[in-house]
Amino acid sequence: MIPSLGLLTSILTGLVTKLGINQLEKHGYMPQSTYVTKALKALEKDDLDEAIRNYRLAVAKKRSTHHTELAHEIISQAIALRIAKLQARIDQLAETLHPPVLSLRYWRNLLPRHRSTLEVLREEAVGCQEAIAVLAHLQNQLELDN
Repeated sequence: MIPSLGLLTSILTGLVTKLGINQLEKHGYMPQSTYVTKALKALEKDDLDEAIRNYRLAVAKKRSTHHTELAHEIISQAIALRIAKLQARIDQLAETLHPPVLSLRYWRNLLPRHRSTLEVLREEAVGCQEAIAVLAHLQNQLELDN
């Protein structure tokens, strides 16, 4: 049996409405509070890229408000916190990789069996430095948007 025309019409109307709302959200035509809320929820999920994208949509077509300034500050602090954690890890790795000459660790690091471990730590330090550079770039872009 063929479903009634009313049921198909309501399903089609719902799908078109959902797609239309998704396109409006994607291009920044929804109210600012929508994007600010989404940005803060993305930060709760630890998704920094999504938070910045939603913040940019919030301030793209409308002037900044108290809520967007708060969102900017929260996102900026989240970036600064990540940078601080990465810098602390780099400092910790530097102590391991470059101990004082008169320490036992310095002489252990010269042994061949520790070289592979030291290489892994060096690679981790480089990765942390690259991550800090990316986060600093994101923070600079965030400041330019404000």
